[in-house]
Amino acid sequence: MAKKSDSGLLLAAGVVLSLGFSLIGSALLGMYIGSLMDKGSSTNVYTPVGLIVGLIVGFHRSWVIVRSLIKKRK
Repeated sequence: MAKKSDSGLLLAAGVVLSLGFSLIGSALLGMYIGSLMDKGSSTNVYTPVGLIVGLIVGFHRSWVIVRSLIKKRK
């Protein structure tokens, strides 16, 4: 069985990785979708818009993860 301090460390590492993947993955996906939309357009405006939307979604997902952890601790 794992010690209590080891399980706390694993939980913290899992949360940090989850937050990182949420932010980076959402931003990259938004940029990718924006670049696909830019291929059919004469302007390059959708890639930055996709990045911003992806970051907003990533921050929202991160907030949901942190909020659920806070509620679990109480």
